[in-house]
Amino acid sequence: MHVTFLIKSALLLSTLLVCIIRPAAAQTAECPTARPSVRTAPDRIGEVRAYPAAASADTLRSDTAAKRPGLIRRIIDYYSRSNVDRTFEKKIDWSIAPGPNYSSDVGFGIGFLLAGLYRLDRTDSVTAPSNVSIYGNFTTQKFVLLRFSGDNLFNHNRQRLSYSGAFVYFPGAFYGIGYEAGKEGYAQDLTTTMGTVNVSYCTSLAGRFYVGVSGGLNYTGAAYRSSGMTEYLEGIRDGRYEKPGGQRGELYDLWLEGRYLPEKQDPFSNYIAATGDRPNALNAHVGIFAQYDTRDVTFNASKGVFVKAEAKWYPEWLGNTRRTFGRFTLTFDFYQRLWKGAVLACDLYADATAGTPSWHMYAKMGGMERMRGYYEGRYRDKRLVEAQAELRQKIYRRHGVVAWIGGGQVWDTNRFRWSNTLCSFGCGYRFEFKNRMNIRLDYGWGNYGNPNLPWDRKRSSAFLFTASEAF
Repeated sequence: MHVTFLIKSALLLSTLLVCIIRPAAAQTAECPTARPSVRTAPDRIGEVRAYPAAASADTLRSDTAAKRPGLIRRIIDYYSRSNVDRTFEKKIDWSIAPGPNYSSDVGFGIGFLLAGLYRLDRTDSVTAPSNVSIYGNFTTQKFVLLRFSGDNLFNHNRQRLSYSGAFVYFPGAFYGIGYEAGKEGYAQDLTTTMGTVNVSYCTSLAGRFYVGVSGGLNYTGAAYRSSGMTEYLEGIRDGRYEKPGGQRGELYDLWLEGRYLPEKQDPFSNYIAATGDRPNALNAHVGIFAQYDTRDVTFNASKGVFVKAEAKWYPEWLGNTRRTFGRFTLTFDFYQRLWKGAVLACDLYADATAGTPSWHMYAKMGGMERMRGYYEGRYRDKRLVEAQAELRQKIYRRHGVVAWIGGGQVWDTNRFRWSNTLCSFGCGYRFEFKNRMNIRLDYGWGNYGNPNLPWDRKRSSAFLFTASEAF
């Protein structure tokens, strides 16, 4: 009887508890502010999404901070997407990159590159993208370079408008005119201020054959002073000056041995005195050209041929300083895919001048495109020919390497001789900055200098940083 009473009492208590719990659970389900307990209902923890108003503000801030990437990650993400072709969705797709650099001529520097790709007609998928780039460099030797260039492509690649310009402030050197002057290595300090603007337009006559017109303006000013080495060395010999140590002391010994000629130490002063040329000169030209172009991309070709012949006329009436002269250039480039990721690129360039140009308008060897590794202008004359072959190999995703070898010569002041041929070789790194547009870092070497001059005994070399391929 007691057992029966206890069982009935237990059943009654259980019934009352169920009746109490069910309304409470129902109220909890209906209440919009109630939240499931993590401790008592782990299977319902996902339901917190249904109650955003009740989420903790601290938790939201913590989640936002956790999702926001750091600066380095944002930079990596930016460049990882920069080579995607967005020219169909953007008016112009810009990218920017900094670049430290070094050259034995201008010292350490910091450069920047701003590059953009765009389409004049974003519904036209046949015409290749147009491009524009702006490059600047500032170095510890007070070298300043600002340069821009671009190509506009129209009407299914049948018309092209190209332009370029530069401002240069360059505390550099002048070696003279001709192969022998460059080989001897006597250089006079020369601070050059230069501004150039060039524009050209061409149209297709038949398929990939184009004819066009060009024009340009070049102003170059020079500041210089005599080294006074002849008087200085004679003063040491006569006892007016004490013999110094270091490089100047070595020059004195070389002078006594007949291996150093101080009268050649000022080639620019000697050139101005002998020719009557002006240190500050303005040159303007008009020209015509014809070209055949089957390249797949103008600024980074992987296949095709490019041939261009151009004649420029610099008449005195157009503003040229005291003279009229002409210039003819020929360019032949060839590109061939070899194996996966590899391209062989070959370049032949010739430059010939008729008449007597201003001192800064002679054909110059060296620079950022051809005969890399030489100081641009050390070898200059009325005739120039250069050839180079470059192997370009993509190694991983957007990274690549190159290696090149080349040769060239200047002549007219001195006769053409095969023994006067100069060599150039080097290697470089490539990063695909924009779609098919590379940032290039090259290091090139050339011939050794004059062993009798203390500053010229090493092999000529140069480090280069810029956009697009050399050719």
